[in-house]
Amino acid sequence: MGLKSRKRWLWSGGLGSILFGSGISLAIEASHWKHAEADLWLWAGAGTVGIALMIAGISVLVSTGQMDKNG
Repeated sequence: MGLKSRKRWLWSGGLGSILFGSGISLAIEASHWKHAEADLWLWAGAGTVGIALMIAGISVLVSTGQMDKNG
């Protein structure tokens, strides 16, 4: 793996990890808000965004793994 592709691999892996971590954190926080009887729009919206961030993070991490195999 060349220096340029390694740098891209590290940035993509870091981005995927940040997206996944932020998403799971937000989804768990939304479940807390639900049980704390917050407004429906708040916990439902935050939970949806959290799950979307988790899926985006997983997608970036999988594509980063494919870069390693292809490059």
